[in-house]
Amino acid sequence: MSEIVGHANVRAAARDTENYSSDLQGDRDVRTYRQLPLEVDPPRHHLYRTALTPLFVKPKIEKMIPQFEAIADRLISKFKANGGGDVVSELALPMVGHCLGVIYNRPQDVEEWLSWGPDVWITTPEGRSGVHLDNYLKTVFDEAENSDEDNAWTFISKLQIEGEPISRIEMYGIANVLLAGGRDTVVKLMTGMIWHLATAIADREFLIKNPDKLGSAIHEVLRYLSPLPRMERVPASIRTLPEELRDPGDYDHLSFVSGNFDESVFSEPDQINIHRERNPHLSFGFGPHICIGNHVAEVETAALISTFLREVDDWKILPESNISFDAIGKYKYPGRFHSLLVSCK
Repeated sequence: MSEIVGHANVRAAARDTENYSSDLQGDRDVRTYRQLPLEVDPPRHHLYRTALTPLFVKPKIEKMIPQFEAIADRLISKFKANGGGDVVSELALPMVGHCLGVIYNRPQDVEEWLSWGPDVWITTPEGRSGVHLDNYLKTVFDEAENSDEDNAWTFISKLQIEGEPISRIEMYGIANVLLAGGRDTVVKLMTGMIWHLATAIADREFLIKNPDKLGSAIHEVLRYLSPLPRMERVPASIRTLPEELRDPGDYDHLSFVSGNFDESVFSEPDQINIHRERNPHLSFGFGPHICIGNHVAEVETAALISTFLREVDDWKILPESNISFDAIGKYKYPGRFHSLLVSCK
């Protein structure tokens, strides 16, 4: 295994699909199909991505902002009335779940999504499991293939690539990205914003007075948190081997977090500086596989945080919170917010 590190090196490798291929299946312990279009190379990658674009076009998502804000207002009103609680399970996760219910027009599925917790791969006493997700996908696509309802699963079930209907396995691969990619990473971003602003009083006051700068602050916290720290790639030396004959230990890793903490690009990378004039972070990936839903993550987070700043006068992080930290070189950053317990008024 080779780790590709540094901002310039990671960007170059992310563009070089010949020598750093996405022709692989990840999460091998919990799924038997590829996430699409994430785990396929151009040109077929572009065909999937183009087909999915109507779900995420900017004007469509921006029309949903009032609904996102209404969700945030409802969640924060309850949170505030209770004097606080766990930001992860009581604000961030339900915010993401209900927003996805709006985007995919599947409000009837939100409670099931939330029952999975912050990760679609439910952890059992025996380890991670994809059984719940597999059962869900079979159920919704059995329904979608015989339905004309206007929702994401029906849309996907009717997709064609180069004039050919996609297979059921391809449907699962696309839906997996739509449920997993827009979930735990955004939960971490939302939670991290509240975590940072709890103690960064100057940043909090600045954003209250300058709400138009919230987008820049979100991108800076994204850089610092690096919700997607790395991704696998297949080196050219083994790319021609059938996947079952490859050793995943020989896969390369693109270290997005190393790019986000590259001192040649970001001064004091271990500091959250919402006033950075230049922020070419890699938290959404880079190159042809850059996150198709990056605008969705920004809009959802802005709706929650702007409402939180408006409605919550003061809050503090309780010491019982459970945060694990990861390291990149000499720097540490929050790897996961297992819980972020907050008292507020």
